[in-house]
Amino acid sequence: MDALKAAISSETKKRKQLYDKVAAKNAEKTGGKRKKYVRASELVDEEYRQNGGVPTNPSPPESLQESPTEPKSASAVTTSAESESGKVISNEEAIKRLRARGEPIRLFGESDSERRHRLRDLELHEEKIDGQGNEFRRVLAAVEEGAMMADLKRKAKMQDDEEEKRRAKYRQLMEADTDKVSVEMLRTDPEQLNTLLYAYFKRTLYEWEDYLANRPESEQRSTEGKLAAATMRQSADYLKPFFRSLKRRKFEADVLARVTEIARNMMDREYMKAQDAYLQLSIGNAPWPVGVTQVGIHARAARENISASKVAHVLNDETQRKWIQSIKRLMRFAQTKYPPDDLAKMVG
Repeated sequence: MDALKAAISSETKKRKQLYDKVAAKNAEKTGGKRKKYVRASELVDEEYRQNGGVPTNPSPPESLQESPTEPKSASAVTTSAESESGKVISNEEAIKRLRARGEPIRLFGESDSERRHRLRDLELHEEKIDGQGNEFRRVLAAVEEGAMMADLKRKAKMQDDEEEKRRAKYRQLMEADTDKVSVEMLRTDPEQLNTLLYAYFKRTLYEWEDYLANRPESEQRSTEGKLAAATMRQSADYLKPFFRSLKRRKFEADVLARVTEIARNMMDREYMKAQDAYLQLSIGNAPWPVGVTQVGIHARAARENISASKVAHVLNDETQRKWIQSIKRLMRFAQTKYPPDDLAKMVG
């Protein structure tokens, strides 16, 4: 505490001496009349001259330094972020963005820095409200843009390297013997099972994309055709965490078992059974599907029904819900391209 007082006293004395020196110089310039105040820039210039032309950046004592865990204000964070990145937007850009949002370009008594902070708050608010509701709309816009680019490439007769890589990948997936997929492989060879499941669902996704690409031009340009293409594109994005987990062998045994049942029944064209396995995976049959595992301190009947294998996995997190929903979409496409002999096995 004494060290803190001594540091504060020393700094105060140093600043007072600097202030008096600058005030005396100003009094000489004005004919002996001393001003009531001294500009901060004049203090900085005088300190710069005293140090022999070396700029100073005095740091406070360790006891006065800001704690690294102390939260900063929003304006301070924004200002530091802008200065570190070096991407401070100009006044013209700020005015343009505010006008695009129907906001006033300047409030009463608002400075340029405050206007940038207000613009940043508006953009952050838009990012929060622009969530899942507009996600499908963005995918639909990307599909329309991709269709326009495909037309330009077709007219220019350009070769698409990505399409060649994709077809090579598809031929490689066709070499995988997915007929071996079964629940028994979960005990005998789980690594091979993950590889085969990856090949099967990835191949089905490619077939879905080819099916939509080979439709008549009029059907692709229709509203229903664009919605179908956007649904496929969205499902492909949702399935990326699913394929990543299969590559890394990160799935739990109960989840992998349900996915295996879905794939096996889809290959056998037993879509009603695949639908039952999908329901087991998504909502389960537990009395409390949200995930309750303890209901009291006493043993009760049917306690064994409350287990992790019967929890609704669709409620675990948003990422898992999305790829489970995408598997359902793959099931719908599979029964369209590979219908069963008995129509009673199809899902309506």
